[in-house]
Amino acid sequence: MTRLLWILLTSAVAIVVGQQQLMLRRPPRLIQHRPQPIHSGSAALDLSFSRPMERKSVRLTSRLLPPLNHRWLGETNPLRLVVDPDTPITTPLELQISGEDQRGQLLPPRQLWWEPRPWLLVNRIVEGGEQLQLLDRSEQWRPISPVWEGIQSLVPLGDGEGIAMVTRTNEGQERIWLQRLITSSVAKQQNGLLAPRAKEPQPLLDKDLLFAHLSSNLVGDLLVQTGGFTPGSERIELIRSDGSRRDLDILASGPLRLLPAGGGVVVPAYDGLALQPLVDTGQPAQMLPGSRELGAFCAASGRAVLIRHWPDYRRSIELVIPGLAPQELLLGEQAVLAVACNGSGKRVWAVLGRWQGDKGEHEIVLLDGDGNILKRKPLTPWTLKSGTPMQFDPVSHQLLVTLTHPAMNDGRVGLLNAETLDLNQVHPIAVQEAQWLMAG
Repeated sequence: MTRLLWILLTSAVAIVVGQQQLMLRRPPRLIQHRPQPIHSGSAALDLSFSRPMERKSVRLTSRLLPPLNHRWLGETNPLRLVVDPDTPITTPLELQISGEDQRGQLLPPRQLWWEPRPWLLVNRIVEGGEQLQLLDRSEQWRPISPVWEGIQSLVPLGDGEGIAMVTRTNEGQERIWLQRLITSSVAKQQNGLLAPRAKEPQPLLDKDLLFAHLSSNLVGDLLVQTGGFTPGSERIELIRSDGSRRDLDILASGPLRLLPAGGGVVVPAYDGLALQPLVDTGQPAQMLPGSRELGAFCAASGRAVLIRHWPDYRRSIELVIPGLAPQELLLGEQAVLAVACNGSGKRVWAVLGRWQGDKGEHEIVLLDGDGNILKRKPLTPWTLKSGTPMQFDPVSHQLLVTLTHPAMNDGRVGLLNAETLDLNQVHPIAVQEAQWLMAG
């Protein structure tokens, strides 16, 4: 019995050693690829391998077509490809990946196609109500939701994997829905890069609401802030990207906003803005006093742009840098209707408005991180549709706005060059709102 046991143990050890030697002789493999939403460039892709890689070898032997300036970041595994933001991306990218692992084994060359450009998403006015539609690469509008009586608000998930929306009935009742999407922004063949496809919308709450506010971060979490028709029915719930849900005990005087990288939330209070973590650490919330509202996040740098309201009815635009007091970029009597910034916070765009009687005139202004006005242009004959955002796309270097003018009641989709502020295109379809949907 002892001899048999010894033979079995020896055989098991030999099999394990043999498997290890076989694994060591096998070449490394690319096992996962995923777009990275938080980055310092115009686009980023995370690549995971079966073995720790030599970054220098991967950098020297891999190819990106078109040959845009790019960087490889990381130590060994995973590695991150970051495309520098100096040139707009106008086509899908072809990536040829090669290189050696730390044992000198060569990664068999792999070809990937990558579509980092976001999708243009609109709440379109159609027969019977309103519908979410998406513009594909052939310039065709694709429906991705049912037709609702009305869509009160929409929030694309920050990872591009879905869209949350608040619908309303003609009686004023509101419901919240989550429209999950099937995405394919990275594929082995170019024809595998498909527009997002919609799954069946799922209700997030099974009751009618008096109000609902939504917010998402870049990792795909969703914050749902609701109130019902009875006192004390207010509720704040965090739905994580993995589907888990939990209630949050937060007292706020207005809509909450999740931090882009996750882990925290901006809370409006009666005496300012508070920044507090989603998990209670026992530390007091960071407070920024004054009548301020959050305008935009500059995700790659942790900076944010605020709009401050002064007692004499002036408005100012402020840049908030972590650990420093807010830096005033612009102060004036014009209304600040919307703001946007690039990832570093060194470029800030603002739509300013002035009214004479019932006539409004809007202009767009480009500022640097020190408050210098680099360029300004009137939007005439257009104006920014009330209550809609302005969003910057670092991939195409464009600003997305929803425009209108006195001759129409609905909106139009406007795309502006982020450097020249020229209006590149106005889509003729009638919409309530336009937003970017990140490539997932």
